[in-house]
Amino acid sequence: MIEKPDFILNFHKPENTEIKHIRGHWYLYERHNKYDPSIKRSRKVSGKCLGKITEQGLIPTKRRLVNIEQKPQISDVIEVGSSVFFYERTAEYRERLQKFFPDLWRQIYVISFIRAMYNPRFRRLFLHYENSFFAHLFPDLNFSAPYLCRLLKSLGKQRDAIAAFMREDIDLKRSFILFDGHRLLSASRTMEFAELGYDSKRRFKPQINLLYLFSLSEDTGLPLYYKQYIGSIHDVRAFADILKEVGIKSNHYTIIADKGFGSDEDLALLEHYKLNYLIPLKRGNRYVKDRIPLSQSDYDSVFTYHGRAIQCKRFDEDDCVIHLYYDAQLYADELSDASLRQEKLNAAKELKTAQELKRRSHNKGRLTDAELMALKPQTLAQLHAEIKEMGTITVRTNQSGLNGKQIYYMYKQRQAIEQYFKTYGDTMEFESSYMRGRNEEEAWLFLNHLSSVFAIGCIEEIARIEESRNISLKDLTQTLSKITAVKIDGQWKTAPIKRTVEKLCRKLDLNLTDEYINSLVCP
Repeated sequence: MIEKPDFILNFHKPENTEIKHIRGHWYLYERHNKYDPSIKRSRKVSGKCLGKITEQGLIPTKRRLVNIEQKPQISDVIEVGSSVFFYERTAEYRERLQKFFPDLWRQIYVISFIRAMYNPRFRRLFLHYENSFFAHLFPDLNFSAPYLCRLLKSLGKQRDAIAAFMREDIDLKRSFILFDGHRLLSASRTMEFAELGYDSKRRFKPQINLLYLFSLSEDTGLPLYYKQYIGSIHDVRAFADILKEVGIKSNHYTIIADKGFGSDEDLALLEHYKLNYLIPLKRGNRYVKDRIPLSQSDYDSVFTYHGRAIQCKRFDEDDCVIHLYYDAQLYADELSDASLRQEKLNAAKELKTAQELKRRSHNKGRLTDAELMALKPQTLAQLHAEIKEMGTITVRTNQSGLNGKQIYYMYKQRQAIEQYFKTYGDTMEFESSYMRGRNEEEAWLFLNHLSSVFAIGCIEEIARIEESRNISLKDLTQTLSKITAVKIDGQWKTAPIKRTVEKLCRKLDLNLTDEYINSLVCP
């Protein structure tokens, strides 16, 4: 039997433990009793080693040590996907904001990003800010309600700086800029610009007139410059004012308007201000009535637009030029739609006729003979005779030097404008304002402008990678916002992502390595 040294004899052994001598050393082990059915009584069972007993006392085993300094320190988990995506693609706007708004540019930039990504109310800005990477790129920003009120008032008073900021987007060498007016509803009773009126959606509510200038490029109408006007001011009168403010000569640019500008009063104002224009006319107008070619060979020219054949005929008038276009695909779509509606109408008429004849057989007729004759089904030939302009588009312009193909391509750019205002109003929910004063409204519109420009940039990026049919703006922001990073021991590390998200990042050339993310927040 091994003789125990004094430090072992004097060692205070904790309860449920035992001391073992192994290869000349003394160790402290866990011990407990367990019933053994083979011997029908309890027996001793040794547990884990708790440490080594020496003359200096118990030295715990390393796997039992709990060293707080060696545990990884996790301090934050944030979203990095959308933040880095926007941050990389908006460097030009950051520099320009810093130039024109040296005291407010960080707040303006971060607010515009958050509203482009999440389109939240102002009271929720801080919630999204603290959960995004922008809280570390631009730390310690204040988004309290009192500060935001002061920010909106201060920013709204700087219309000169806002105009100068937007003026740098305008390329004075371009020959064509698109103009369009848009009505924004106002719920404020103190907004002097808001007046009761009808908009394109027939809403009779207080509204302001927001006038926008767009650049003309392939399949894209990029928003350049805006100005708000009182709700009752006519769009054409506002055009002359905004042209003067921007500093461009009216006869060097062309207004591409919608069918609402086709009245004689509008055209007279355009001529008075010497504005070049391109305006689609409503069907049945006096210029093409009874002048539509009866056969395709009677058209002057033909060209293709997005794989579709477009035929054109030109009519030179005393004060303008009329271009009549025929689209066979448009004709087929309209004829199919009209035929379907007429078939349903004929079926309803036949049913009413059968019911009336049945009632008359019992001397209980309800309709007169004239009313019964009016229920006679309409044939396709009669339908086509009533809609002679099916498949056609008529455009009026004072640009006599442009051919039919140039006019048509310019006219189709309005689709990009319609898409922009759809994004502005429906997707980003900037259709209604709750601002109480003119300055706050101006600041709200400028923040909307920046957010929508950021959003249009995302839409163009989706088109660049040829994913327009599969990914929307909301799909992109929601997918990228799922990419997160965690701060461990002062260093950011990205969390694992799905293969589909990783594939999208590769298409977008989005670099989200740990080294790159840490380099962005380096002092």
